[in-house]
Amino acid sequence: MIGLRGIPASYGGVERAVEELSSHLVAGGHEVTVYARRGYSDKGVRSVGGVRIVTLPHVPTKHLEAITHTFLAVIHAGLRRNLDIVHIHATGPALFSFVPRVLGIPVVATVQGLDWRREKWGKVARGVLWVAARAAGRLPNRTIVVSRELKRFYQEEVGLETVYIPNGVTAAPTSPSLRRPSELPPLTAGGYVLFLGRIVPEKHVHTLVSAFASVPAGSDLVIAGPSSHSDDYVRRVQELADRDSRVHVVGPQYGVAKTWLLRNAAVFVQPSSIEGLPIALLEAMAEGAYPIVSNIPENIEPVTVEGQTLCRSVPVDDPASLGRAIGAALLDPERPQIAEALRANVALVYDWAQICDETVEVYRDVMRGRSARPTDPYRPL
Repeated sequence: MIGLRGIPASYGGVERAVEELSSHLVAGGHEVTVYARRGYSDKGVRSVGGVRIVTLPHVPTKHLEAITHTFLAVIHAGLRRNLDIVHIHATGPALFSFVPRVLGIPVVATVQGLDWRREKWGKVARGVLWVAARAAGRLPNRTIVVSRELKRFYQEEVGLETVYIPNGVTAAPTSPSLRRPSELPPLTAGGYVLFLGRIVPEKHVHTLVSAFASVPAGSDLVIAGPSSHSDDYVRRVQELADRDSRVHVVGPQYGVAKTWLLRNAAVFVQPSSIEGLPIALLEAMAEGAYPIVSNIPENIEPVTVEGQTLCRSVPVDDPASLGRAIGAALLDPERPQIAEALRANVALVYDWAQICDETVEVYRDVMRGRSARPTDPYRPL
């Protein structure tokens, strides 16, 4: 597994997805190695839950971190002669898919999103990532995409067949005695709106904070998540939050604190302008939170059941519409029933055990030399 920061996951969706997939593969009797970045994973840690960890250095800058680490990782992996598959995650790292292939090792790549659309990148970086997105569909033996919208993009705009296998989610064990951790503000269970994710421009956290100003008194807003080479944007969000005492920016939260926030939120908001398939949204629904999403296809997909979008959706970058949607959701008597329907759908559709089995079938097809097909045999669209 190459292209992530490392495991255990304490950063973003790619790390969480790889940790879950790797642990399920190990449970199924497979041997898995994850290449981690020095500084993210402790150099002395060589195994996590049966997953072998290889820690390599990287250039710790916004533009060079992923590319330098991936280059070293594919060389290291390619020189090993006992690998069946190299699995590369994200479009930028997929540029190096040719290295293991030249050395005779099959490569599978997973596209988690169209990174060249992300607002944090400048013109040159976007150009490189635009090329990488197309390379991710051409250079590996097989390309997995995590949403139907990504599959459509590769079919219609690139002319390539990919395999649709979504990310999954595992809800935390139910604990009736779960109490609010002391490091969190004095929040009331069911009395706050939550955003949880990386605080970067394309997540539109600033839109959410602006929208919340129009929500009637009686609820708080919690913003939880790390920076991602986006410290200036985090400061902008904090400045907006400082204008409203109901808004709490609490930084990244993990473990019990994260579970408590997800499980006790009245509403979870995903106001982003770009996604792949948002794991934070899946996690929120798995814990029973009612979501409000921006109306991009990648956000609409997981809140749609049997062709019907069950929750409220709003245009991107529209604080007025988002504020009205939050206010209406907080007063909606059907909110618990809708949240339960979405929770049940997430448990059925986004199950990691099923996702792992489908991924193993892709590995086996690649090892047998089978080419991609227009219709996935793994998961119907």
